Amino acid sequence: MRQNFDAMAKLLSAARADATTTKYYNSLLKWKKWAVSQGLCESDIFPAKSIHVAIYLTCLAQTHSSLGSLNDAYYGIRWAHFTVVIKSPTDDSIVCNILEGAKRLMSKPICKKEPISQSDLLQMFNKHFDESNLYSQRIISMCLLAYAGFLRSKELINIRRSDVNIFKDYMEIFIESSKTDIYRDGVKVVLARLDSPLCPVSNFERYCNLAIISAHSDEYVFRALSKTGNGYKLRSVNKPLTYTRVREVFLQAFDGIVPDIRRYGLHSLRSGGATASVSHGIPDRMFKRHGRWRSESAKDGYVKDSLDDRLFVSKNLGL
Repeated sequence: MRQNFDAMAKLLSAARADATTTKYYNSLLKWKKWAVSQGLCESDIFPAKSIHVAIYLTCLAQTHSSLGSLNDAYYGIRWAHFTVVIKSPTDDSIVCNILEGAKRLMSKPICKKEPISQSDLLQMFNKHFDESNLYSQRIISMCLLAYAGFLRSKELINIRRSDVNIFKDYMEIFIESSKTDIYRDGVKVVLARLDSPLCPVSNFERYCNLAIISAHSDEYVFRALSKTGNGYKLRSVNKPLTYTRVREVFLQAFDGIVPDIRRYGLHSLRSGGATASVSHGIPDRMFKRHGRWRSESAKDGYVKDSLDDRLFVSKNLGL
């Protein structure tokens, strides 16, 4: 019987992504710490009472916590109660209205990053390309893969050489785990070989040759480099680059090319590829599949409409 309970606990925790479960659990611990500091007894901490949760959210709002912190607190408490099939205080109107009021008062405009254009990529390539420079080829290859494959930063960073198959006319990247792949089935992204200096396939091949990465290797492709007397070499430690480091390299690569580098980030590559795809009339179904979007709203949020496209609406109203 004990083994069954342990298995149940494992399955319940696996109902959400590991990062989500960890976030909810930490939020629950914060609620418990606050409740203890307020002198609440154990029976009032869990199951929680709606009036106490409402006061807790109010305290968070008054201490200038971010809206994200309030959402984490709300959903962490909700998750804990739902997991053990207990009525959650987050369903009560007083708690819902407190959160809604906080959203209205604390919300800030969403400032989305600008998309990288094909012209920006070409300028970056011309500025940094050097046939024998591993450092430059690494950022070129990363940018082209992310742009052409609509890759999220985590998907890009975690590519292993064994995840990639290269054929005569295209390459295939196996994305083992991604944000929208909740059951971890994996998905294959295919990129065509192009007759262009910006070809993601030939630039990836050039990078692997410079880095001396075998086609049969299980190594992470994009790793830290060490400077040598002749240039750079890939470090032997099989550890992928961090998000922070990739972002630093990206900003360095496009600084002086885009108008205001502060308005760009790693997501600019994914949104840039998506925007270019729409402007070239790629069928919606293929566009959505290539970008691995689960919903229309998520997909549309990555595309920046041109001024001409926006003016097209008012020009065709029969006025």
